[in-house]
Amino acid sequence: MTVLKTIVILLLALTMTEVRAQGEFPSKEGDRARYSALIEMPKAYLSGVCILLREDGVVKGSLFNEFGISALDFTYRLDKDKVKLHHVIKMLDRWYIKRVLKKDMRELIHRLQQGQSEYQNERYHIQYRFTPLKENPTADETEK
Repeated sequence: MTVLKTIVILLLALTMTEVRAQGEFPSKEGDRARYSALIEMPKAYLSGVCILLREDGVVKGSLFNEFGISALDFTYRLDKDKVKLHHVIKMLDRWYIKRVLKKDMRELIHRLQQGQSEYQNERYHIQYRFTPLKENPTADETEK
């Protein structure tokens, strides 16, 4: 009988914990989100994984390419609604490109907060696609 009570208590505890959708934008302190990222420009593209972490009212983000090299590091201040670029790969490290990236990342973050995963800069023909990644695939998914 005590085993049954323990199981019931564990099941209740599990159902009462807050469940967050995979890849959902970090809404509270300590939350993380992972996205498969693709930035397409007219003459080039950048793809990889983007990781977002929320700490102290700031969302910190890093975009890594397929080789694990950091392509873009940024922070988004929620109170000021501003993006600051901390590191940009050499290919994108031009003042006019960084200005566009800052504005686009701000707009993309607004979209991610609303549950959308795409943004297109019509003026410069840049398309951003951030698809949520699953946290832990099940055994059936890894066999496929």
